[in-house]
Amino acid sequence: MAALAAPPSPVARSGVAYWADGYWRIFVWDLTNLRILMPVVVSVLILQGAGFVVGIGLFFPHMPTEAAIYVVTGAPVFGLLTIGLILEPQLVAAQRTEGSYEFLRSMPVPRTMMFLAWYTVSLIPALPALTLAVVVGSARYGLHLDVTPTVILAVLATSLTGTLIGYAVAHGIRNPMATQLLSMILIFVIFGFSPIMFPAAQLPHWLAAANLWFPFQAMANVVRSSLVSGVATGVGRSYIVLACWAAASAILAALAVGHRR
Repeated sequence: MAALAAPPSPVARSGVAYWADGYWRIFVWDLTNLRILMPVVVSVLILQGAGFVVGIGLFFPHMPTEAAIYVVTGAPVFGLLTIGLILEPQLVAAQRTEGSYEFLRSMPVPRTMMFLAWYTVSLIPALPALTLAVVVGSARYGLHLDVTPTVILAVLATSLTGTLIGYAVAHGIRNPMATQLLSMILIFVIFGFSPIMFPAAQLPHWLAAANLWFPFQAMANVVRSSLVSGVATGVGRSYIVLACWAAASAILAALAVGHRR
């Protein structure tokens, strides 16, 4: 809290120093605000990732190799989406309810730095949880993954897109109850109807075609391609889909955050 309580620097509101100072102040604010919730979030992500990967194997006397690959490589995507796409709208809805939302928007900090600070904070609980899910799942089903350096780009792109979508939803919808309801609907849609842990061919044709334009299948595709070879196809197209969704969400979020009542 000392970084937030310190008097503002006399530097002009431009330049690297101003942006770096704003990023650090919001980063410390977010960490401090989540100091009690962070252990719970990490525990939930570990149970959701590693727990789900191990638990779903109980449905099968012998898990098919292809199914195990989809489950193990899809679990990290759910962890990244839980933070950026689900938790962020919930937190902003809570800020609107308790009255701190307008206070945060009034802080003399660049809006871009506010997002980047939250994006950094969201990666802190997600990275160890998704790593554990992959390691535990690989050991449980005897998989030999072919991890490539592109996993860094895949994880960052997936997390960035999900966080931007969540940011647009959180700040674009003013009614807290509507925000919470939409985030719950997204959980249902993502888990049940997005080919993240199963092939798209198992969906009805029209739904499989629709998922080609949604970001969730693209997220799973880029992450899967970085962890195992010979399974994911159309990786370049998936990155383009993520870039389009990230750009559109950034524009909507900028319009919503920049709007003054």
